[in-house]
Amino acid sequence: MGKRYYFAIRFFVVFICAVLFFNSSFGQPHAQQRNYLVNALTASGFQFTEKQLANWQARQKQHYLNQIHQLPDSIKAACIGKADRALLFEWPSLPAAGFLEFKQSGNRVGFEKKQTERRDALNSLAIGVLITGTDRYLPQLVNGLWATLEESSWEIPAIVAIQKAGVDLPDPEEQVIGLVSAETGAMLAVIHHMLQDRLEAYSPMIGKRMLFELRKRILEPYLARDDYWWMGFSGKSVNNWNAWINTNVLHIALLTESDPEKGTKLLRKVFSSADYFLNQYPEDGGCDEGPAYWSIAGGKLIRMLQLASSVSDNRLSWMNNTLIHRIGSYIYKMHIAGDYFVNFADATPRTIPNPESVYRFGALFNDDLLRQFGAYLFALNKKALPENSVVEFLSTADVYSKLNTTPAQAVLPAVSLLPDLQVLTARTDSGSAAGLFFAVQGGHNGESHNHNDVGNFIVYSKGLPVIIDAGVGTYTAQTFSDRRYELWNMQSQWHNCPVINGVEQQDGADFKASGFQLQQDPKGLRLRMELAGAYPEKAGVTSWLRSFQLNQQQHKLLLTDKYQLRRRTGPLTMNFLSSCTIVQHKDGEIGFYHTDGRELLRLKYAPGKIAVQVTEKQLDDGKLIRSWGKKIHQLSLTILDQKTLKGEQVFEFLTPLKERSL
Repeated sequence: MGKRYYFAIRFFVVFICAVLFFNSSFGQPHAQQRNYLVNALTASGFQFTEKQLANWQARQKQHYLNQIHQLPDSIKAACIGKADRALLFEWPSLPAAGFLEFKQSGNRVGFEKKQTERRDALNSLAIGVLITGTDRYLPQLVNGLWATLEESSWEIPAIVAIQKAGVDLPDPEEQVIGLVSAETGAMLAVIHHMLQDRLEAYSPMIGKRMLFELRKRILEPYLARDDYWWMGFSGKSVNNWNAWINTNVLHIALLTESDPEKGTKLLRKVFSSADYFLNQYPEDGGCDEGPAYWSIAGGKLIRMLQLASSVSDNRLSWMNNTLIHRIGSYIYKMHIAGDYFVNFADATPRTIPNPESVYRFGALFNDDLLRQFGAYLFALNKKALPENSVVEFLSTADVYSKLNTTPAQAVLPAVSLLPDLQVLTARTDSGSAAGLFFAVQGGHNGESHNHNDVGNFIVYSKGLPVIIDAGVGTYTAQTFSDRRYELWNMQSQWHNCPVINGVEQQDGADFKASGFQLQQDPKGLRLRMELAGAYPEKAGVTSWLRSFQLNQQQHKLLLTDKYQLRRRTGPLTMNFLSSCTIVQHKDGEIGFYHTDGRELLRLKYAPGKIAVQVTEKQLDDGKLIRSWGKKIHQLSLTILDQKTLKGEQVFEFLTPLKERSL
């Protein structure tokens, strides 16, 4: 239970950025020196005292115990069942040969699977102790703690690769702080904080060892080093790593640190680093990593702010910060219907963002839309609590009663524009998923988790996908290497983008859209952008003006591609990717049919001028199969005239007037 939205958090199986990608990251030319966090800390004059920190730690523990006590019996029973199964768990070894598979073949599944199983069991046992208040699970819990403390590194091989020695076994002379070690550290800190007395009674050495390893592996290297790329101090761009790791480091420090001077120093450094995350954020609050990453980016930033506000007795507050509010609102602007979200870049189409994070944004900014959307996501996930993370379990239990009693409501706005990120979402029926929904992006081809997809768009009908973005498959070493764009689903020809003179878009921040502009009137909206800058010189394109016109009254979307070329050296093709069955009814008219046989969308184009080809793409990646099934289809519409240098093509997407089935 709770796995669907927790999947967005359990990134270390499928949602981790590997080092080669970020070693090639460019700097932060668009970053603004907002420094919201450090400025707030300085203005507040807040510093820890030994008594204040100890009192907060004690209050936190008692508060969480009270919240656990109030949970429904059904939730407690589910967690106890998971803990009971973990009693039989045999802790798998993590041998060097398995660790080195990533170096030798790029395979990361084997090692990560075993490590994840160990973490899952450990968390389940800790939750079992907290719920039952007995020692039944304690010996097996200590087995899991000891196994974790004995690991040479808490990181996975793909992240250990950021060590100076490169891809290999962990270097004993260098501590790497990354996504998994930070999460592991927070897990251990919470277990120590909540179960310290029981652990002490069982063995005084286990708690002592936990604190020793947390200092050695996390807190001391964090204070000593400024060169981890994700910190931002080196000038490289940062992403979800920054918010997620800094939040976990702060959590560890608040729960384990007794020295007020060191605690204050850690808080200031966390804020200084996290300011790089906020400084580079666009004013519109858009996450260029997509909604599936939001829970471990903006969704973790809100936890950092909540922890800081709590420990400072609300002397640290950001309730009037417009940017942070927009970072929260972004998530409902990208919502399509149910668990479908816009999935540009390395995102999956189906996800449930962390309800607790969404609710906390609503609470901070007194925003009922966000509070209700958090409750909606909670209900969508059957009001389950995470059982695979004691950290997430306690954080969600903290707001369980509020999530359970707040009216659950999806926002479903008619139009949401993110002008800095250059993303637009719109629907024909405001507040409803019944009509057409479409989303389009401009931007550039050097974004975090980039695909070559400038000008790409998606269309849903009746809350179901029709024109899609395939998204990303299971991560491998190649995904974040210099061979990234050899992967088919990273290429522009496998997005809803034109192929010009047989040439696709090129990767890099210099390959981008221009003139991204939205106009609205009572009937609908019109968005236009210039795509020529996304293509290399060999495409021979002077202008490729792509415009979308959504007629909300007629439930119709018009796509117009108007082009001017310098030469003709290859075909001009408009590609549309679909999860539906594609049927050509007649020249100039194509239907898209759902798996249940219903026609969801009709496409009309100029007959006699276009050659139509449908290519079936068999999917062999488990992650893509979970999103779309075993196949998708590429609809390629190629202009028959092979000589003209100037032209215009119009494509009309509309809801069928009559219900039609295959």
